[in-house]
Amino acid sequence: MKRRFFVVFTLLIVASLLAAMGTGAIDFFRAERAAAMQVVNDGDGLIALTGDGNYAKEDSKGRLELDFTDKNISFLGKGFNPKAISKFNNVFKVTNKSAKTVYVWLEAEGWTLRHDNGLTYKVDKTYGDAKVHPGYTNVLLDKYFSNFKGGFGNAAYVELPPGASFDVKIYVDTVTDDYLDEGRNIWDHKVIVRADKNKPGWFGPFEADSANGEEG
Repeated sequence: MKRRFFVVFTLLIVASLLAAMGTGAIDFFRAERAAAMQVVNDGDGLIALTGDGNYAKEDSKGRLELDFTDKNISFLGKGFNPKAISKFNNVFKVTNKSAKTVYVWLEAEGWTLRHDNGLTYKVDKTYGDAKVHPGYTNVLLDKYFSNFKGGFGNAAYVELPPGASFDVKIYVDTVTDDYLDEGRNIWDHKVIVRADKNKPGWFGPFEADSANGEEG
């Protein structure tokens, strides 16, 4: 009887252990894994920003900088011409070097009335499977298509799968006003490049992509 009881008791213990293992029960676990990370220049980032080398190039800290003033040693000019229209193609490129599709748009700080009237950022060329939303405009910043703020606005944004990219061009219109007046000739501002796995918000008059009928 004792032998039989011992066998039954042993089998019950084994069954309990197997049941516990089957449910994934664990009291302690520790594992060490390597995490390789580094900070790099804008051109080598997961969302890479690369300039044309003349009007847009990396500063001493590896950050892309746009400079159309006499501080830029790449040319002899001091700024934009009055009463003229100037176009600068392919000023800088945005490339998605990450592993997931992202949506990219521009926001700005220090964007004032003189920027609204005279300055426009647009999507220039696209590469890979980059797609501009909405389909009827490629304007990223100007007076007609509001600057995105905190992800909400009605300017264009670009869907960038891994490896895709797009160029940004800049239009300057000084015909509409007398920008030589003191206090109106300085157009400094900060351009913010935003990338997110979610589409930015939208409060514009159109919400459909006119090119393909998808949500814009």
